[in-house]
Amino acid sequence: MQWALAQQKPVGIIMGNVLDSTTGKPMEGVTVQVQTLSATGGSKTFITKADGFFSFIDLAFGYYSLSLSSVGFSKIRLDSIHLRTDRYDFNLGDLKMYPDIGELQNVTVFVEKPLLENRDGKMTFNAGESALSAGSTTADLMKNLPLVSADPNGKLLLRGKEPRILIDDKPVDLNGQQLADLLESLPGGSIDKIEIMQNPPPEYGTDAGGVINIVTKKGKIGFTGRATISAGTRGEGNIGANLAYRSGKWNLSGTVNMGGSLLTGYSNSYRTNMYKDSTNQFNTAGKFENRSTRPNIRLQADYDANKQHQFSWVFQAAQASFDNESNTRYENYNRYETLWKLSNRNVHASGSNYSINPQFTWNVKTKRPGESFRLVTGVGTGPTENDRHFFQQFLDPVSMLPNGVDSNQQQVTDNRFFNSQSRISYNRNLFSKFFSLNTGAGFITNQNDNSLQTYYFDKTSNEWMHTAKLSNEFLFNQSVSYVRAGFTVRNQKGWRLIAYIQPEFTQFNISSKTADTSASNHYTNWLPGITLRKDLNKEHNLSLVYRKTIRRPSAYELNPAIDYGDPYNLRFGNPTLKPSGSHIVDLNYGYAKGKSFINASLGYNLIEDIIASIRSLGSDGKTFTTFQNIASKQEYEFAFWMGYSFSRVVRVNASTGYTYNQYREEDIQKLGYRNGGSFNASINYSLIFSGVFSMDGNIQYSSYADPQGRSRSNVNTNFGVQHKFLDRRLILAFNVMDPFTSQEYTTTTTGTNFHLESFRSSKTRNFRLSIAWQLNKVVGLPKTVIKKK
Repeated sequence: MQWALAQQKPVGIIMGNVLDSTTGKPMEGVTVQVQTLSATGGSKTFITKADGFFSFIDLAFGYYSLSLSSVGFSKIRLDSIHLRTDRYDFNLGDLKMYPDIGELQNVTVFVEKPLLENRDGKMTFNAGESALSAGSTTADLMKNLPLVSADPNGKLLLRGKEPRILIDDKPVDLNGQQLADLLESLPGGSIDKIEIMQNPPPEYGTDAGGVINIVTKKGKIGFTGRATISAGTRGEGNIGANLAYRSGKWNLSGTVNMGGSLLTGYSNSYRTNMYKDSTNQFNTAGKFENRSTRPNIRLQADYDANKQHQFSWVFQAAQASFDNESNTRYENYNRYETLWKLSNRNVHASGSNYSINPQFTWNVKTKRPGESFRLVTGVGTGPTENDRHFFQQFLDPVSMLPNGVDSNQQQVTDNRFFNSQSRISYNRNLFSKFFSLNTGAGFITNQNDNSLQTYYFDKTSNEWMHTAKLSNEFLFNQSVSYVRAGFTVRNQKGWRLIAYIQPEFTQFNISSKTADTSASNHYTNWLPGITLRKDLNKEHNLSLVYRKTIRRPSAYELNPAIDYGDPYNLRFGNPTLKPSGSHIVDLNYGYAKGKSFINASLGYNLIEDIIASIRSLGSDGKTFTTFQNIASKQEYEFAFWMGYSFSRVVRVNASTGYTYNQYREEDIQKLGYRNGGSFNASINYSLIFSGVFSMDGNIQYSSYADPQGRSRSNVNTNFGVQHKFLDRRLILAFNVMDPFTSQEYTTTTTGTNFHLESFRSSKTRNFRLSIAWQLNKVVGLPKTVIKKK
């Protein structure tokens, strides 16, 4: 046998790793076959070794398909691999093989992934393929997802409801602000994909808002890494790195990032107060400037002990420091439209918060068909400190000069939380591969200690004096325990039935040391779910879903402490809130074939004991906003999302959703509630000009209805361009956000004796440049190859 070193014509490379989907461990003995799609035909075969790695390095340019097969696993076919001058190497990364349980005979995957995929009603946003991810945060990426939007307060919503957030299939149990800060600090460049499940699996079927799963990038065989730095004209910047190493039984990965931002904007409002004998006007005009820094670190270690056992450890820590300032002018007009009261108020807030979240996961796969066990346990803890200083100066309404009267106050908030979770799940096939058992149990605790101390400055003594009436120490403890039993039945004609029942027991107590009051309660909820699905053929499917869900009030909604940021529009929680239950019914249709997919959903929801934010006007001209349980409402929903690949270059996705809220006639007559619809729409597009040059973007609009009015945004836009240089190791990305208009929200609120119109605008127009360097060498086209003679 002779070997010779020969100069080779342009050739292509296809390589990857084969993993067991249930254990994540490399698979040995998998048959990998590459087949040319040209008229001449031809194929090559590779048998994987213990590391699960395969490679083909002597392929001529053209179209190929790749198939993977192994005894006991569903076959995978990867189609439309186009080796060409501008894309001559395909590192397919981790390819997961799933046990053959009779449900899937063959899985076909298109290698050059579109920005958005849809399969079995689950949408997947391939963030790793997006030019938008460079320099962005995870929160930025999620706001560009179909059917996902942010309300005027920045809270993420999926079809108008707050979703459950997972990171790498593990739930994140943090309070609202801590979760928001975590998503703002997690760099978009560390995200591989984001999965959207409107009708989630039984494990999370009791969450009314569905599930969003954020999947981080994992290492390939050997060392991989990328360092990124970005800056934008709005006043934000990021620097960070992603590192990963995989060898043998270990898979190690880490992300570290430091981000900073400056957000400026302005707001104004016009409120008409209507009393029995008169009407007057209260107007505001203000501007704000918010500065923040957010360091973040995430470390993960996965260990494959053997074929049955896999262990995973995650450590996530995020911190946020902020320094915010706002200035507001208050104007009071009497019934003759004459200005009679005028003041300026400055609010300066500074502080920080951080969260630490260690997690542990143990996966077991036995030799029995379909049998697996999973344990997820973790904690979240951290403090929040917020020191706010209020200075209000009153002016003469005629001369508009200071009249010598002013107010100087402080509110110091110290909040500490501790959450813990332990969840187990057990699955196995019973009787046959067409009947499987799904069970689980969990125990979740939430503890919150919030101390609010208020002071005013006494000019007489020249000292800060404590104000007991506006101070409060609020303690909240809640525990939730549940068990779940369910099953899945399928047959060879495409029918699938999924059913479960989940009884939950909740116990909580709340107390206020300041007011010397306390309350406790416990209750049990039975939460069933059932899904009937029919695959009409390879392209069409229908499913009918019923779920009962529960939404418990958060510590923020229960906390009675008064937010004194605006003395004429006070906010506080309600410790007497009850949980809200929902009956959710969805009829879903799905179509997927070749270059296109279409999904449509019709829904009906009956929501009881709704937790709503309600504003009321007092006799002193101040409004009070708190949370209340209102009786019930009916929701009628429609959602539609689709995607089409016009060519290898142009791919477009679009989505729209509409929900109509209908309240009881009694609430409409007595409380002035209004029926209304919420609407959101988005268009995503991607242009892949070559393997090194791409562009994608998003256009979005939303409008939300509530019992007292409506909030609507203007059209928001975001697009990015990405180019790779120096053998694709240097990556430059340029992003443009809201180039035509900044983010704006207009809100209308109507009560029984007032009407309020408010407007808020943030300076979101931004031009951002990101530079990334791939730390590991990217596989490229070899100049020479060794050929066997």
